Amino acid sequence: MKNTSIQKNRMRNRGLTGLETAIILIAFVVVAAAFAFAVLNLGFTTTQKTSEVIRAGLSEATSAIELSGGVIARSQESGGSRYVSNITIYIKTGPGKEPIDMSDATLTVSYMDPHIHIARLTNGTNLIVSEVRGDHDILLEYGETWQITIKLDTLYGDLTNVKIGANEEFVVEIKPAVGAMLTVERILPPSIDPLMNLG
Repeated sequence: MKNTSIQKNRMRNRGLTGLETAIILIAFVVVAAAFAFAVLNLGFTTTQKTSEVIRAGLSEATSAIELSGGVIARSQESGGSRYVSNITIYIKTGPGKEPIDMSDATLTVSYMDPHIHIARLTNGTNLIVSEVRGDHDILLEYGETWQITIKLDTLYGDLTNVKIGANEEFVVEIKPAVGAMLTVERILPPSIDPLMNLG
């Protein structure tokens, strides 16, 4: 009887067999693999989101408008003094940059000087947006030149005594639907000529 109880105690205290150890190790490996998959999947999702943000940022930065030459101001004489009647800006895109939609619905041009501020100029009324050199569509593409002419006579309307004159600054902002905005700031010279290249 004593012998049997010793044998039972030995059976209860015996170690793990190789098969049991293998099953436990396989369970650990499966759990670790599932955890690794979850971590990697989360990493891939984060990388994908980061890549989308970078792509969107590059899209914003690579579709910028650039000046193509000088800013031209034309003036007229009224009552013995000259005043600027219109301002023309020539624009282009650089190599490798995205085309820019120049339609009225997507392009915003604003104007500001010491006397007036217009947040959105209207093409045809106080603004002329036209293609100088290109393929005659509504996109400003590499190699093309467009001009934006702001008609200050129309812009000021009935304000006859208030016109931008010598030594005054004006700011024109050209904002495409996608991409960086072009800001043009110029100061008129002390003497107003009929035709001036403001650089």
